Amino acid sequence: MTRRNRRMARLALPRLAFLVVPAFLAGCASPPVRFYTLGAPAIATGAVPTGIVTPATPVVEVARVTLPDYLDGQDIVVRAGNQIERSATGRWASRLSLGATDLITAQLARGRTDLFVTDQPQSLPATWRLAVNISRLDVTRDGTASLEADWSIIPHDANLPILHSRAAFTQAGAAATDGDTARLTQAVLEQLAERIVAGWPR
Repeated sequence: MTRRNRRMARLALPRLAFLVVPAFLAGCASPPVRFYTLGAPAIATGAVPTGIVTPATPVVEVARVTLPDYLDGQDIVVRAGNQIERSATGRWASRLSLGATDLITAQLARGRTDLFVTDQPQSLPATWRLAVNISRLDVTRDGTASLEADWSIIPHDANLPILHSRAAFTQAGAAATDGDTARLTQAVLEQLAERIVAGWPR
């Protein structure tokens, strides 16, 4: 090889590296992160699906659902024994407490069309306030979702009693993917919402 050819080869090496390194990194890139919602029914928050809202319509203000700290984020997690595994490929579209609040609000609005149900602060005291505390919400690798919760229906009228309830729910299904985990999570939250609707005072 001539001196001129050797010089040209040395000059070409950095250019070749400039092309090869990005291609290598692109081949090693992680799969794109997918975002999931809890699939709450398409009911606008604070809206009554049917009927006319009047000054006499009872108002229900749904407080933000409380969850254990390790769950209340955007990470999709599954439980493996006493370990919590966070997904590298799936995320909730919003904090889980917000998604759960939206779902319960929508389910209550759909199930009780005689009420004005909202999770937004109101200018006047609501007729009732709903406070939901989820103490456990686990999806395991073997496809079992478990939820334990208590909730209180708090009337504005101090002469009426506060209604306290507690329940536990389970749901079985596939849990191989982030989508499966999202569906199981939604299923047990829907069971909770249905129980709250069924026990609402008439």
